[in-house]
Amino acid sequence: MMKNKMQVSCKNFMNEQIIISSAEEGKRIDVVCAQRFPDFSRTKWAAFGKFLLDKKEKAGKTKVQVSEAWHISYEGEMASSFLRDIEAWDLDLPILAESESWVVINKPEGVSVHPSQTEHTSHTIINALVHHFGTNLSENTSDIGGQKISRPGLVHRLDKGTSGVLLVAKTNATHRYFQEHWKEVEKTYYALVQGVPPVRGRVESGIERDTQNRQKMTVGDSDHAKDATTLFERVRTNSGFSLLKITIPTGRTHQIRVHLSEIGFPIVGDGKYGGSKSDRIMLHAAELSFPDPDKKGKQRKVSSPVPGDFISW
Repeated sequence: MMKNKMQVSCKNFMNEQIIISSAEEGKRIDVVCAQRFPDFSRTKWAAFGKFLLDKKEKAGKTKVQVSEAWHISYEGEMASSFLRDIEAWDLDLPILAESESWVVINKPEGVSVHPSQTEHTSHTIINALVHHFGTNLSENTSDIGGQKISRPGLVHRLDKGTSGVLLVAKTNATHRYFQEHWKEVEKTYYALVQGVPPVRGRVESGIERDTQNRQKMTVGDSDHAKDATTLFERVRTNSGFSLLKITIPTGRTHQIRVHLSEIGFPIVGDGKYGGSKSDRIMLHAAELSFPDPDKKGKQRKVSSPVPGDFISW
């Protein structure tokens, strides 16, 4: 395994001439650029863009007029600044599907998607993505304890013990598209649970942080609880264990694990929520169906084979 800090310098990587349309008249030139080239925000354009009108450099706040011909360029070490403190990790990441703007990987179980307040490590999916894709990832950040933490490419997450399909955005525009259309995404999981639940079931309970253990979630109805729905279908049963096919219209932290435990059918290997001992948490993200931004929103379905130990018991 190799580790190294990302230090990539990308200068003068965009150089374009644009003609202002009637719909853009009266807008700031940095706003126009951000709308036309959404891989970079208006703030980034204002800081690192160069705007020329009639060969004279103008400020980003300059208002444009219809039919003006602007020469614009984007300069500086911008593409790598959000990766500068992330160590690259040479982990094998099986690719299930890929386009110019997104990639779906088959996440291995036992690897965290990103570092957290309780797990400080450079061996996460984020570190592996940086190794494989470098600066070709969206500039995503999360607010952790009041601090902005870089999570490049990460559109959604899977728990450390969960394996399967994970969608990653390569560009900021694609990242925003997935965020705006996330309600159109369909997620299918398989879980091996203790007991024999009904052939079909639906769990609707709010999910919130457990006040007694901040590393756990729980069912609740306080103002902090978020609505959550889990649908399941029993596929097979053997010796007091059952394989379930699960879909979740919502996606809350630990949702499937909490809901199944709450109704008395904990996931095998999930000791945190009452499951029996196993080499892994028996939960697998098997399928993701999402609107493809490269194909005008046409639904794309990507699958990950269910691990053999889910069906060999």
